[in-house]
Amino acid sequence: MRFFQALLAAATISACAASTVALEQPAQPTPTAATRCESREIPSSISWHTAEPSDAVQLARWCRAVGAPLFISASSISDAPPALDEFVTVSWNAHLAEGRLSTLIDDLRAGKLTNGRPVRHFALLVQELYRRGDGVPEFDANDRSAFAIVPRDPDAADVEDYAESLGLSFLYVPSMRNGAELREDRGNAIISTEPLLDPMAIELPLARQRRVALSAAVMVSTPAGARRIELVNAHLEPLSSPRTLWIFKNPRGRQVRAILDLLETPRFTNDRVGGVVLGGDFNTVLGGDREEGYRHARVWSTSLGSEDRRDTHMMGRLDYLFFKLSDGWVAQTTRLDDRFGSDHHPILGLVRRDAGSGIREP
Repeated sequence: MRFFQALLAAATISACAASTVALEQPAQPTPTAATRCESREIPSSISWHTAEPSDAVQLARWCRAVGAPLFISASSISDAPPALDEFVTVSWNAHLAEGRLSTLIDDLRAGKLTNGRPVRHFALLVQELYRRGDGVPEFDANDRSAFAIVPRDPDAADVEDYAESLGLSFLYVPSMRNGAELREDRGNAIISTEPLLDPMAIELPLARQRRVALSAAVMVSTPAGARRIELVNAHLEPLSSPRTLWIFKNPRGRQVRAILDLLETPRFTNDRVGGVVLGGDFNTVLGGDREEGYRHARVWSTSLGSEDRRDTHMMGRLDYLFFKLSDGWVAQTTRLDDRFGSDHHPILGLVRRDAGSGIREP
């Protein structure tokens, strides 16, 4: 029975916003230029981390087919950082142009998603946003592309439109090209009312397609003073590779372990950090929250008091938020009923003081 379930998952995986099978690999590039990629090397404040250096040659072939990262750190809407329990996090796969990002933000601000309480301070961890136009280079047959996710409205807003119109801090890093024949790429974004600090792009262990997780910090107020909240946004690989017939090896556990290893480094564990939020589309199409990747993240997530375990997609529970916060804080997650045009339900995370911790305001 598990074999036929796996075959069904492979047959319908394009509905999970991951794309269809990647293009056939051409011959290996020459070693002299094998790891070069302009979009990674353009001067910016974004740092890069590659989880497995042995993937560097193949990652570069994907990287050369996409445009440069987009980063705007807007001014805060208030003079002081928001209180930690006033800061809301949402994880959502927007399914490229199908998702109504502006409507989601409007409803969040109006309190429609938080029982009537307007939300002034938030961060969105968004997967599968896309960009079109000349910022995406012409395709070279030596490089790699995913098949395009189509059809859609050709006039729908892309990341550059959102970055210009929303007036929010905006970090977008493409993971892959959206079709060799199109000048488009797609990837993850972190969008926030607060200035984004120290943005980082994290190239995950390669299975079938290049996956770039994102990290950036925001400042919040706590009883212990101003602290950083590190935000991490990941979109994991739903399938393996042609060598394993795509379904007989699950790469997500390895990708989650790579993220959690990074979260044990000083950037994420020093005294200035008040917590880490890890979210994204984990593409757990075979086992949902029974998968290894989920179990690793859930054990790490020591501050997640309760979570909404309902399905987030037709293929099951794929989308998650995890929290590891300073002592005295606890988080809960809720699956929103509206999909806002996407094929995924957003996950909303709220933080509150832990009643049993004895935490007090100074």
